[in-house]
Amino acid sequence: MTVIKNIVSGALIGIANIIPGVSGGTVALLLGVYEKLTESIGDFITSSREKKIKIFKFLFQISIGVIIGILAFAKIIDLLYKNYKEGTSFLFLGLIIGSLPLVLTYRDNEKINKYGKLWFLFGLLLMISFIFLQSFYSNEKTSNDIYQLTIGYIIKLIFSGALAGGAMVIPGISGSLLLVMLGEYYNILGFINNQMIIPIAFVGIGALIGIVGFAKIINKLLKAYRDNTLYFIIGLIVASLVEIWPGFTLTLSKGITNIIIFLLGIYIVKLMKKLERNT
Repeated sequence: MTVIKNIVSGALIGIANIIPGVSGGTVALLLGVYEKLTESIGDFITSSREKKIKIFKFLFQISIGVIIGILAFAKIIDLLYKNYKEGTSFLFLGLIIGSLPLVLTYRDNEKINKYGKLWFLFGLLLMISFIFLQSFYSNEKTSNDIYQLTIGYIIKLIFSGALAGGAMVIPGISGSLLLVMLGEYYNILGFINNQMIIPIAFVGIGALIGIVGFAKIINKLLKAYRDNTLYFIIGLIVASLVEIWPGFTLTLSKGITNIIIFLLGIYIVKLMKKLERNT
């Protein structure tokens, strides 16, 4: 049961990471695997042999799920987002807003101190700055362009993968959104959909570097400054909602549909939490 849960969690994280504006780290928090994931990556090298085997099994199961999620849903998500952007966005808004109270349950102290408020504000402003910068990089190539794997482009793919991979372990920051900023989102989506192994491999190398590096930092921060780190993360998540917001169609049928989809997202969060308690 645990193996299936880890693979499914990985698949959902993988799906989130191919949607611009949706954070894989937020989904990991939503599913209750975020802290274990960052701790496992951060402690792998220094752990005992017995613990390394356990960590490897967990990370392998999550990784298999991520790969399945990305490969199986890249085309589906691409179609849904292009043809039903509003409904898809409201589903993820519901998921993220529904997950915010769950993030608060990871605190050591219920009372928010002045430093916690400052860290929340810092996270909020950092994410708003990130969204503002993204507006300067809105012109995107289509996945039908022809690519030359020059040394320069290979370095850019590795660099893009590293930033996107690092974003996977920081809730609120979307790796896909970073790829949009770098002008590589539709390129990489095209590589995946067309099964272009070589450029995907370069992106994967970069992602691995980013995941390991950022996971160690987040793991240390959670251990040393748990509550303040969580407030910073919540600030990132709250601000990221602005980027996901698709607008609201002012027709009765579409409006009601969006509200139902939004509430469905919140319900899914509660259902996942209930299932987690029962496992």
